[in-house]
Amino acid sequence: MKYSWVFLLLSVLLPVTSFAQQTKPVNPPFHTDGLWIGAIAGPSWMVEKAPDSLIPEIQNYYNKLRSGWHIGFESEYFINNFLGFGAKYIRFTTRQEEDSIVIEFFSNKYYFDISNEMSIHTLSPMVFGKLPLGNNLNITGGLGPAWLFYRNLGKAIGDTVMFKGSSPGISSSLRLSYELIPNLTIGVQTSYIQAILREYTQDNGSSQQQVTLKEEDYQNISRLDFSFGIFYVFR
Repeated sequence: MKYSWVFLLLSVLLPVTSFAQQTKPVNPPFHTDGLWIGAIAGPSWMVEKAPDSLIPEIQNYYNKLRSGWHIGFESEYFINNFLGFGAKYIRFTTRQEEDSIVIEFFSNKYYFDISNEMSIHTLSPMVFGKLPLGNNLNITGGLGPAWLFYRNLGKAIGDTVMFKGSSPGISSSLRLSYELIPNLTIGVQTSYIQAILREYTQDNGSSQQQVTLKEEDYQNISRLDFSFGIFYVFR
């Protein structure tokens, strides 16, 4: 699997390196080097669906919990028009609540309330490759390691439990940007963050328990983000 990420990194960097060699540096379409500071926000979707082993009511509930919103900040420093380094922070949140879920068990119907508030914080150092297109447009691809911090506050039948854990992962992104006015750029971006949760801490308010999952029970917390962003460029 590690070779696939090496291939992805090369696929981001090699095209812009080749383009840089073919482009005359004395007259680029427009200067995009310098420090980029920006904010992004938009909808998100967790890729893993609820298992089919769950009863339909609970399965539907957790599938709704997969979608949410994110907000984040990025810093990117480009040493030239094509290559840069930086870091990214993203906070993903989702919330779901159902009153009086009906579960039928041995011909008896049971009603209970359930709610979840989930958040995942992601920190990522990144390598960026940028392809200026002219007409104030450019495409930027990024790739780097990530560290995810997971929190899920669950409530059911009067009990409240906090699940928390952390996991390494991989962060990748692709953005189309347009310079509105000198130094101010807007853009649309698609990001994919891949991570697997292998253990977590369960806290019911009076005690904590460390839980290590079996391989077949690993939780896929990978996510797809679609973002709108605004960046200021210090040249």
